Amino acid sequence: MENLIPVRPGFGGFDEPYERAEVVFIGVPLDVTSSYRSGYRFAPARTREASANLETYLTSADLDVFDRLNISDLGDIVVTPTDLNLTGARISQVVRRIRGEGKLPVLLGGEHTLTYFALQSFDDVFVVHLDAHRDLRDEYLGDRLCHATVMRRVLDRLPSDRISQIGIRSCSEEEAGFVREKNIATHTSEQLIEDTRAVVSATKKLVGSSPVYLTIDLDILDPAFAPGVATPEPGGPS
Repeated sequence: MENLIPVRPGFGGFDEPYERAEVVFIGVPLDVTSSYRSGYRFAPARTREASANLETYLTSADLDVFDRLNISDLGDIVVTPTDLNLTGARISQVVRRIRGEGKLPVLLGGEHTLTYFALQSFDDVFVVHLDAHRDLRDEYLGDRLCHATVMRRVLDRLPSDRISQIGIRSCSEEEAGFVREKNIATHTSEQLIEDTRAVVSATKKLVGSSPVYLTIDLDILDPAFAPGVATPEPGGPS
């Protein structure tokens, strides 16, 4: 497929031919707008490396995930470090093609701006956003599209009742005011830790029958458990 660099072994080593795949992994080694610690670009490779040691049998469900799913890994999006929008156009194009062929794309970032570009291939979707930060600034350090503004740009395209933010424990005064103004659904880290089932139940009610785009920033986890993220924030779940 165009705009991709093949990577082997792929995620988990389970590389079904693309034609037979139901789930398609894509690495996005994007590392352009970090304002603190860089290193996002190494994450897809490290995730694949760790995935080789995954046990695929789930005791709680009494099933082997890979007996149920055909998974293909197409490799990494070609990233142009000096042109975020060009890289973003490639992300949108690849995701649109995968979805158009009836498959589920799973993107391994890479910085969070990839979500803005991937979502351009979705209509009428509900976004479930797991993160320590809101990422709702209108601009940051003069940049309107970066890791700190990405969900604000998403809400330039989606109504504010089509997102739920979970795990939040840090934001600016500007973001807090925007959340109140738009009445954005939020569950803090404290709420998530104290009653995970209640947070899941409330989110399901909000989502209803809508298709879901799930975006996970690993800094939702406490730095004790995910110390290598770009913007660690204490007080998160394990």
